[in-house]
Amino acid sequence: MTKIIIYIFLFIIISVTQVRAQFIEDALRYTMPNGIITPRAAAMNVSFHGISDDISALYYNPAGLSLIGKSELSFGLGFTNTNNETDFVSSKNILSSNNEYITHAGIAIPVSFDDTKAAIAIGYFLEDDFNSIFSFSGFNPRATLIGSETSFGPRNTNDNWAYLLYLADATDNGFVTPFGDSLQQTSMISETGGLQNVSGGVSFDVSEYVAFGFGITGKWGNYAYRKEYSEFDNNSIHSGTSIEGRVFNRLDAVQNLNQNVSGINATLGIQARLSNFMRFGVAVKTPTWYQVDENFDARFDASYKSGHQPEFYQYSGKNSYNLRTPFVYSAGLSIHGEGLTFAAGVSYSDATQLKFSDAVPELMALNNRIILELVGQTTWGFGLEYDIPMMPVVARASYERTTSPYHMDIANANITNLSLGGGVYVGKNIRVDGVFRWIDFSEQRVNFPTQENISSYGNYIVNRMPLNISFGVTYRY
Repeated sequence: MTKIIIYIFLFIIISVTQVRAQFIEDALRYTMPNGIITPRAAAMNVSFHGISDDISALYYNPAGLSLIGKSELSFGLGFTNTNNETDFVSSKNILSSNNEYITHAGIAIPVSFDDTKAAIAIGYFLEDDFNSIFSFSGFNPRATLIGSETSFGPRNTNDNWAYLLYLADATDNGFVTPFGDSLQQTSMISETGGLQNVSGGVSFDVSEYVAFGFGITGKWGNYAYRKEYSEFDNNSIHSGTSIEGRVFNRLDAVQNLNQNVSGINATLGIQARLSNFMRFGVAVKTPTWYQVDENFDARFDASYKSGHQPEFYQYSGKNSYNLRTPFVYSAGLSIHGEGLTFAAGVSYSDATQLKFSDAVPELMALNNRIILELVGQTTWGFGLEYDIPMMPVVARASYERTTSPYHMDIANANITNLSLGGGVYVGKNIRVDGVFRWIDFSEQRVNFPTQENISSYGNYIVNRMPLNISFGVTYRY
């Protein structure tokens, strides 16, 4: 096995991500978009599949583009405040982060082919916002990162950092350490980046009641992860223990992962319309084929109470692979009357269809784990849009829920979205839209691998509570 493969395996083992495997979570990151798209679409969430009559149709169902009727220009800005509450060895901590961004910019133009009503559109959308920060701290009586490296790290004395930093002894059967429990542990994790796309689409009416649409989307983005971690003997529990004369004081670790991704997919849609009373649409997104290039590095520093010089160990590497996401099947229905529109939508993808290719053997082996550990994922929801009588104002509200992609998961792993928004016509053809969207879900992450009977001491839970705020302008002419 080459040294880079050893490095990749080591990074998987010590990663903060779930014990199911760091790379499975990396793949899922690109299958669960959290972008606003447009303020109006965010106010309706998945139920917008039942409406799809503005530039957002590029993302939801391109068949709806021909409903726009006029040329449309649209632009929006977004802001996200994220509160992350961590629960680690019964200690809780909350950190908040903010991020501002452009949500979208697009144009749609009506065209005609003989007697066929049609439209073409192109738009930019922020599909995913990865920015987040969280931390945890607590006294761990049962497990340590040193103990994890001792038990699960490389068996070679040249690559096991716990042994190289005088934190473990070598035996005939591997390594042992006296520092496998009873240490204070603290960590701060930051995630940055996002996934953008440019979409182009066309829609044309095949009859008075049915329209067909097609879109193609190019995607690009980056994801950066940094973990700063420390564990130390602040209670002097291990002061009487030494390895080759060194008495342990503190371990500091810094781990970095940077990914650059690019991909492409297509969307096919059909929409049936019954006058202004009802719409029903179905859309299918093809798999997205991603190219992923990543760089990673880590450094471990140990200090001692015995007066010895600090020691450190570091490594770095890079990796490249392809990722194919599942098909996404969506449908939506809306009913309109007396100024009120009720909409409902559903979306389904089979997470077991995630697949790695052109990768190292250890990564290719995760394809079988994906089949065993993941399941189909469903998003469903409903929303209301109301044109307030005698006022140039539209009110909107919606609810959405997305199931966990894992066979077995923790409580509150399902993602819930609640949106309140509206629009104000500031001119005959100009509308300003706004939305507040609250998201809530929990995920279990692994601080470091442990024996199964003490796995809860190597895990921590993050309850994510983002608040999205967005405003946009739409002009039809």
